[in-house]
Amino acid sequence: MDVRSFLLVIAPTASKIDVQNALTLAAVANDHLAVLVTAIADPPTVGDYPVGEIWLDKRERDLASVESEVVRCKEQCELAGLSFDVDSVYPERAWADAAIAARALCFDLVLIGSSALRDPELTRSLIGGVLFDAGQPVVLLPDRPSTLCPRKVLHAWDGSLPAGRAVRAAHDILVAAEEVHVVLVDQPRSRFEGGDEPGAGMASYLARHGINVVVDRVASCGRPISDVLVRHALEIGADLIVMGAYGHSRLRERIFGGVTRAMIDQLKLPVLMAH
Repeated sequence: MDVRSFLLVIAPTASKIDVQNALTLAAVANDHLAVLVTAIADPPTVGDYPVGEIWLDKRERDLASVESEVVRCKEQCELAGLSFDVDSVYPERAWADAAIAARALCFDLVLIGSSALRDPELTRSLIGGVLFDAGQPVVLLPDRPSTLCPRKVLHAWDGSLPAGRAVRAAHDILVAAEEVHVVLVDQPRSRFEGGDEPGAGMASYLARHGINVVVDRVASCGRPISDVLVRHALEIGADLIVMGAYGHSRLRERIFGGVTRAMIDQLKLPVLMAH
């Protein structure tokens, strides 16, 4: 993955570990890191004056919190000695996805920090804007040290187009890894994949690129697929999960697939997603 610039998106609260994780990733190749402190603004109220006053007070508090985090992030980044910039965005809900997508287009890779992922509304706009509107791959960062030079990778393969795009987005990472586990839960079969065995086509594709591939076929036994994937990743000692992201759009509202949403909710390893 030829990355020269990272965009880290964080919430204006408890994000020091997110910035440190991103600085560590950027330092590997002395890449540029941009930090975007993001919050979603409530739409203006149309009620009585006291209601409007409450809205104004909240807006002032939000803006003060965002600005305070911008200052703190600049201080943290300056100590690292890397190329960086810090900015903020405070869009209203109606155009939050578009505002985030416009920023995401100008970077090689977008990182979403755990501070942002703890806010469901912000997460929805970030995933919608980056993955679905900008069409950029995204890495979800847990609140612990992460790497984009993993020794072992779990690729969640179900034969779908998003899962295939995720492989292309992570190609350089997969080539550099010591081992890539192509994991199929309940052996899904796709009309897009040839061969007698589910996963055989993807395994052959990766092997032709010199990747050491292991195909794991795992039964869910009634458990949620997200639980199966995370548990298997921990069992094999994976450092990164690569998977497709699923969603549907109706009147600009995003309804994420159950596995995608569940993976975000129980983030234990960095996850690279593409749509």
